[in-house]
Amino acid sequence: MTSFEISNLRFFPGPNRFLDCRAFAFHLYVGAEARAVTPFLRAVSSTLPALAHASPKSVADLFRLALMAVLRLDLDLFIGKSCLQPAGGEHLIAAEYLDQDTAEDAVYLVRDWFRALQRERASDFSERFTRLQATFGKTLYGGPTLYSLLEAAHERHIPVHYLWEENQFQWGYGRRQVRGRSTTFHTDSIKDTEFTMYKDMVKDFLLMCGFPTPAGRSCMREEQTLREAEGLGFPVVVKPVAGHKGQGVVTGIDDLEGVRKAFHGIVDSAREHGTPFDGAVVEKHISGTDHRLLAVNGRFAAALQRLPAFVDGNGRDAIEKLIETENATEARADTARSPLGKIKVDEDLQDFLKQQGRTLATIPAAGERVYLRRVANLSAGGVSINVSDRVHPANVKLVEDIAGFFKLTCLGIDVLARDISRPWTEGDFGIIEINAGPGVFMHLCPAIGGSVDVPGKIMEAHFPRPERSRIPIIAGNCLTVSLCEMLRAAFEKLRPGLGFGALTPDGVSFGGVPFAHNRSHAQNVKMLLRWPQLDVAAIHHGENDIAAEGMFHQGADIVVLDEPHAVEETVARDLLPAGALVRLQGEELTVSRGGVTVERIPCRHDGEREQTIMTALRPLLPELLARYE
Repeated sequence: MTSFEISNLRFFPGPNRFLDCRAFAFHLYVGAEARAVTPFLRAVSSTLPALAHASPKSVADLFRLALMAVLRLDLDLFIGKSCLQPAGGEHLIAAEYLDQDTAEDAVYLVRDWFRALQRERASDFSERFTRLQATFGKTLYGGPTLYSLLEAAHERHIPVHYLWEENQFQWGYGRRQVRGRSTTFHTDSIKDTEFTMYKDMVKDFLLMCGFPTPAGRSCMREEQTLREAEGLGFPVVVKPVAGHKGQGVVTGIDDLEGVRKAFHGIVDSAREHGTPFDGAVVEKHISGTDHRLLAVNGRFAAALQRLPAFVDGNGRDAIEKLIETENATEARADTARSPLGKIKVDEDLQDFLKQQGRTLATIPAAGERVYLRRVANLSAGGVSINVSDRVHPANVKLVEDIAGFFKLTCLGIDVLARDISRPWTEGDFGIIEINAGPGVFMHLCPAIGGSVDVPGKIMEAHFPRPERSRIPIIAGNCLTVSLCEMLRAAFEKLRPGLGFGALTPDGVSFGGVPFAHNRSHAQNVKMLLRWPQLDVAAIHHGENDIAAEGMFHQGADIVVLDEPHAVEETVARDLLPAGALVRLQGEELTVSRGGVTVERIPCRHDGEREQTIMTALRPLLPELLARYE
C-alpha cells in the first residue's frame, strides 16, 4: 500500500463516536519509509508557520495538524476539534468541518502534499490552497453574513444544523427553533419582507408616516421617466422598483441622456435575469454621505458610513494599476472574513470615470483621491466605517420608529446625511430605501472603526439565554416504543398538552402516534427536532446507528443505557452538565450526576427492566421540565 493512502472517508452531520461535533473521519496509512517526523515538520512548518512550534508525536499526527490548518483556510474559522486513533496497521483521523466538499478536497490536498514531500518533488499546494479558499467562499458556509451567524451560535453553544431539503438553517430544537437563511428568518413576516423590495410603495409609506424621504415616483415607460426627471429637476436618482443591495441604482444623474441610460439598464437587467420589469423609480438626488442604519428586533443596533470605492494617487501609477494594487491588499481578500470586497472594473466604473474626465489610464497626482463609483455599496468595493456611537438620539428614534411598523428580525435603513450626528429634523437627511434581511458582517468587521457584534445581537434576540434554544432531550440505547409511551404518559400527567416526540427503533412518533421511519438515522433525528410543536424529545441510538451516522443532536439532559456496547457509551459522553445518567448493568440500576452515584435500584428480572428504568426516570422529569421554563 502506498504511503498516505486515504480510505473509508465518511461524514457525520453531528456529534459522533469520534468527536462531539459535526465531523468527518478516515483511515490514513503511513508506510515505514515515511515515518520520520522531523523532515516533514520542517517542510510543513515552512509553508504553515502556525505549526512551527508544534510537537507532533508521529507523521500521522502531523498530517492531522496540517489538515486542521488547511480546513481553517487561513481565515480563522471557528472549527478546530480533531483526534487521532490507532486503527490496526493504519491511523484513524477525525476532524470538525463546515462544508463537506471543501473538507474532502482538503484531505486529498494534504495527502498529495505529503506524498510530494516524501518523494522530494515540487508541490502545487499553494495554488490549490488558494483555489480551496475561493471555492469555500462560494459555499453556503462561506458567505460573510451567514458564517458570522453560525459563529455567533457556536460561541453561545446554540445548536445549529442545515436543512438541505429546505435550503435553510435551523438554530435550536423543537418549539424553540428558528429557521432561516442569512438574516431572514421564519419568524419574520413574509409580507413585510416582500414589501421592502418595492421601492415605490416604501416611498409612499414613508411619506405617509412623515419620515424624511426624497420626492419621486415610479415609471413604466422611458418618456414618463424623462418627464418625471425634468419635473423634479436635476440631479436625480433612478433605481428599480423591485430590488435590493443597491443593484441597478444610478445616482447623481444630471441630464436626460443619463436618465435614459439608467432606465434601459434596469429594463435590460430584468430581461437578462428572466424577471418581469416592474418599473423604475425616479427621485430627487439628496446630497450627503451614504449610511446604513440597522435595527435588530425593533431596536437600533449599529450604523455604518459607506464610501464609494476609491483609490489614492501616488503620482506614478494609472488608475487601473492603483485598483490592481488595492485589490491585492489583505483587507480586500474578498473572503468570508475580509472587511472589503474586490473593486470590479466594469462599464459603470468606466462611465463614472468618464464623467470626471478620467480613464483607467489617467495618472492621479500624489494624494489625490479618485472615487470610482456613484454608489457606496460594499459589494461594489465600497468602504465601511463604524459610526454607531455618533448617531444622534433623534436618528436612533427614527430607526426604531420605522422598525416598529414591521415584523422583521433585522431591518436595514439606508440614508443620505451630511452629518449623522445631527438630528434628521434639521434637514440634509433622506431615507433612500429600507431592506429586510440585510448583511451584517460589515458591522462585525468594518474597514475602519470598532466592531459591533450584530450577529450576537441577532442570536440574543431569538434566544435571550443560550439554553432557550434547547428543549429537554432524553437519549439512550433502550428507548423502545413501550418505554417512550410510559414517558409520554408521565409528561402528560405533569403538563397536559405537552408536545412529546420520540425516535424509537420503529421510527418517529409525535404524541404517541407513529409518523415516519426513514432509512437514515440522522434524518429521523433531524425530522423529530424540526417539529415545531416539540417540547420534549426521546431519542433511541443503537450501536449501528451511532457507528454509521452518529447522533446528530448536541447533548442530552438524561441518558439511559441498558448493557451498552462500547459505541453506545458515546451517548453518555455528551450528557449535559446538569444531566443525569441512568445505567442498567446486570441486576442493578444506578442514577448518577456529575460522575457521582446518587441512587441504586435492584433489577433481578428481565421483564422488570423497563419498569425499573421508569421508576428511576419518573422523579427526574419535573426537574427536567422546570429547567427549561
